[in-house]
This record gives sequence, C-alpha cells and structure tokens, in this order.
Amino acid sequence: MGNDADSKREAILEAAFAQFSRYGFRRTSMQDIAKEAGTSRASLYSYFENKEEIFRCLAAELHERSLGDAESHLKSAGSLGLDSRVEAALIARLAPFQEVVTQSAHGSEIYDENNRLCGDLVLDSSERFRRMLASALSAGARVGEIDLKAAGLTASAAAELIHLGARGLKQGASDVAVFEERVRGFVRIFFAGLRG
Repeated sequence: MGNDADSKREAILEAAFAQFSRYGFRRTSMQDIAKEAGTSRASLYSYFENKEEIFRCLAAELHERSLGDAESHLKSAGSLGLDSRVEAALIARLAPFQEVVTQSAHGSEIYDENNRLCGDLVLDSSERFRRMLASALSAGARVGEIDLKAAGLTASAAAELIHLGARGLKQGASDVAVFEERVRGFVRIFFAGLRG
C-alpha cells in the first residue's frame, strides 16, 4: 500500500511540475494538476491540501536533491582538487534552480512564488550548503590545498563569499550553460586568491 501511495504522490508532483512550467503557478489549478496526473481532484486532495503545498513539496525535493548532490561532490575522493570539487558542488546546488527559471516562459513567476512560499526552505538549505562548503574548505586548508590565513578569511567566511558570489552569477544568465561557465571562471579566480 505504501509504495502505491508513494508512486501516486510522485506522479502528482511530476504533473504539477509540468503544469507549473507550462502555465505558471497562478494559472495552474488543482484540476489541471489532477488531469495531468490522470487522477480525480478528490484523489489529489487526499494527498495535498492545495497547490501551495504541492509547490512547497516540489521545492523541498529539489533542495534536498541538490544538497545531496553537492555534498557528494564535496566529499568525493580521488584526483579532483578542492577547487574542482567546489565547482561541481556549486553547479549541483544551484544549476537545477537556474534550469527551472530559464527553461520555462513562467520562470520569473516561479522564482517569485518560490520566494513567497518557500523562503524558509531556501534559508535552511542555504545555511546547510554554507556549512558543507566551510567544512570542505577547512579540510582543504588543513592539508595545504588553500591558505585561508593568508587570504585573511575563516572557512565560514570564505564559504559565504563563494556561495553568495555563485548565486549572483545566476543574474542575467540566459541558460544553465552560461551559468555553469560563469561558475567555472569564478571558482578559478577565487581559488587563485586562496593559494596565494
């Protein structure tokens, strides 16, 4: 029974994502979502109270997925240097949101609704990501990959600058590829300063 309910819930979320992308948040109704999901409105309401709750669930899933992917990149072992791991983590964390905004004709409306309905989710996930970055930077400083003291920064301050700087690179980026290229350049410059 649990798996059926989970798969039905996922189908509803996928349908809602398609509708929000296609028509925007305001023009999408619960009836539209139910039709896209191949279910009744009554069934839809047994899973979600309203479309605001659906939107928040979609946002929460995207935040959790992007945080998990970012953490995997930061903790990846192997031959990748700290700068490459941070670059990959920034892209994993921020590009999915940029993709939503740039691939929909209603991207700016979706962005506004995200701020209105999900501000607490954004703040929480941003803080969690900043802590992940700070931990990776601190570890990199301990093994000599970067010199935070020479730059006059703590790991926490450097993490905040990196995160805020990368978030700012989304401004005016016409698509995800442009954003990713900006991130790569930003990380190169930032880490050049941390190596003294």
